[in-house]
Amino acid sequence: MAYPPRRTLHNRIGDRVALMSKKLYDIDSLLEEVVTLPSMPDSLARITDLVANPNCVLGDVALAISGDPAIAIKTLRLVNSAYYGLGQEVSTVEHAVVLLGLKVIKNLALTATVFDTIKGSAELFLRHCVGCGVAMRVLAETSPLANIVGSADEAFVYGLLHDIGKVILLEYLPEEYAQVPQLVREKEIPWFQAERELIGTDHAELGARLALKWKLSKTVVNAIAGHHDLNLSDAEFKPLAATLSVADYLCSASGLPSHPHPYFVIDEKTWTSAAVEQSSLAKMVNRFFESFSDINELVKVAA
Repeated sequence: MAYPPRRTLHNRIGDRVALMSKKLYDIDSLLEEVVTLPSMPDSLARITDLVANPNCVLGDVALAISGDPAIAIKTLRLVNSAYYGLGQEVSTVEHAVVLLGLKVIKNLALTATVFDTIKGSAELFLRHCVGCGVAMRVLAETSPLANIVGSADEAFVYGLLHDIGKVILLEYLPEEYAQVPQLVREKEIPWFQAERELIGTDHAELGARLALKWKLSKTVVNAIAGHHDLNLSDAEFKPLAATLSVADYLCSASGLPSHPHPYFVIDEKTWTSAAVEQSSLAKMVNRFFESFSDINELVKVAA
């Protein structure tokens, strides 16, 4: 059997020189020079505008969802999943809107859109995003998060969206992004820190900018921005960002990381801000493990 040649010290030094010579971007220069954020799909923009109108008619929302077959199909599959546990078959979008109400159906449409965005991603990443959404639901039911978010399905959206910036970085900076796993292993640093060393910014900042462009709520924008670095989140949203960090950690520690060989550390400040007691973590982990069947089902919907 032929073995590849061993990397010499000269090779490794060359790699470091190449790394140091690469241009690093802050988030603004990255968006100006390299990345073009995708616009919110017209159908989701229409749904969002309708729901924001206090005089909204349910039938108009149903029509907007039905006008996008991809979103309509995934929305119905979500509604009929065990995750929502309605106990009855829902065969039309109109019926779903009446049963669930405008806020829930808006979150469903957003979830369906994100599923459509990440469906071509590696299964490990897809399973992590869905798992983090489910972890946020668990935290919404068992931690002070219940006092911050409006509902469990809203909490799910935060988790689902938290790593959306990785999809964009991989698309626009594939060469740089391909070096992230190696740097994580070599330095034993978290993924976002490796992104900062290689690119200058990270997926959390980029994901927050996408949420801002899509005119999602301030809570969503701040949660995504600060889920690895609370300093990137406004003060009033730090507890939510910290809780999202805990959900991310819970997901990775339970065997659902976004990438192989994860290195994840949560500092005491984040635990404190999330107000999650270490003593209650075992209960949360058990609840999360009990939800693995939901994760498997939702991954099938997303794929």
